[in-house]
Amino acid sequence: MEKKSTLIKRTAEEWIEFGDEAFNNGDYETAFQYYKNAIMENSSSPFAYFKAGNSLSMLKKWQEAIKYYIGTITLDPTFSFAYYKKGLCHLELLQINDAIKDFTTAIELNPNFNLAYFRRGYCLYIVKKFEEAIQDFTKAIELDPNYAQAYIYRGNCYFHLQNHNQAIADYDKAIELNPSDPKVFISRGVVNLKLGQYKEAIGDFTLAISIDDKNYLAYNYRGFCFNQLKQYDLAIEDFEKVISLKSDFTDAYNNIGIAYVGLKQFDKAIEYFDKAIELNPKSATIYFNRGNANLQLKNYVEAIIDYDKAITIDPNYAYAFYGRGQANYVLEQWRDALRDYSKAIALKPDFINAYIARGNVYLKMKHLKKALEDFTTAIELDPENPIPYLNRAIAYRSDNIFSYAAADFNEFLRLYRKEDRLAEKVRTWIRNMGYAPEY
Repeated sequence: MEKKSTLIKRTAEEWIEFGDEAFNNGDYETAFQYYKNAIMENSSSPFAYFKAGNSLSMLKKWQEAIKYYIGTITLDPTFSFAYYKKGLCHLELLQINDAIKDFTTAIELNPNFNLAYFRRGYCLYIVKKFEEAIQDFTKAIELDPNYAQAYIYRGNCYFHLQNHNQAIADYDKAIELNPSDPKVFISRGVVNLKLGQYKEAIGDFTLAISIDDKNYLAYNYRGFCFNQLKQYDLAIEDFEKVISLKSDFTDAYNNIGIAYVGLKQFDKAIEYFDKAIELNPKSATIYFNRGNANLQLKNYVEAIIDYDKAITIDPNYAYAFYGRGQANYVLEQWRDALRDYSKAIALKPDFINAYIARGNVYLKMKHLKKALEDFTTAIELDPENPIPYLNRAIAYRSDNIFSYAAADFNEFLRLYRKEDRLAEKVRTWIRNMGYAPEY
């Protein structure tokens, strides 16, 4: 590096040229020193301050860079790009409000500054002001119709606003503009996943993997879709790939556990839930999942311990209360089960299975009226669900109200539409009460 010398007098312009050469060669520390020399020769040069700030930005020295951008703006208050660059530094420091102010000033100075619109939109996106962010991304697109990133983030905003069709339209456009970006395929896949269009989502995640076969998120999402489609072996294969790429990714272990539950290999599932908990001991969901596996293995005490832990972490976890209720029900702890089901219903008033389960507890406790009320509520919530009709029929039959019981048993058969041992048993019950099965 050529240092400032009293023997060789350099002008500010020459120091800037030296700085530019070092900067272009990626030697940002040396570039910064040259630009500082330029400032010493001409302290009224906004470009010297600006370029010094750029060097510091490349070195990720955000706070120091901000000082030089302030120097630029002090010398030239109309330097819109200096406001933009200062905004980027604030963004890196997560000083979002300051970043928004800088991008806004840059836009005021240059209303056609598409990068500033995009960055301000990005800041608004971070703070979840999605409608305002959409306006900025739309403006960036108007100024540059080929701005793929603007389409992606506008699509993300639409996704968060649950405008899924518009989100997909934006992702489609981004893919048209830049088909080599795996992230946009993942984004579109997530929308399809959210819509329950798992096969379409798998197609998107597979395309992302074809572009970047080291993208663990694409494998994880695809595995999730396979789980939803009950293609558990394929799901496990994807999740194992995730672990090979990122061994500390908790979701992959949890998701493999879910796949093994689907395969009814509950001991194996617990092994993976254990590992997931080791990585993230503050996840209520993982304790809940392990509780479910223990419940299936008839490890009722262990299941209750897991549900307790899930509830401690998340006191509003309705499904954990329901799960604990199931364990207490099997253990014939009727009052504890009743308490748990009631809490699940309080947290989730449309929880059909909790009403059915609580109705069964009331039936065990000989509270027929309350049992009938719960089964009826479940029917009102989902008139096409056969199970609450079956339970209500059993309740009526227990009190010798045979006409009502027969009507509910027949309604169960109409909705059940299966020919199995349960259907035949229900027909036998109807005949034993002196009525004829209608289905």
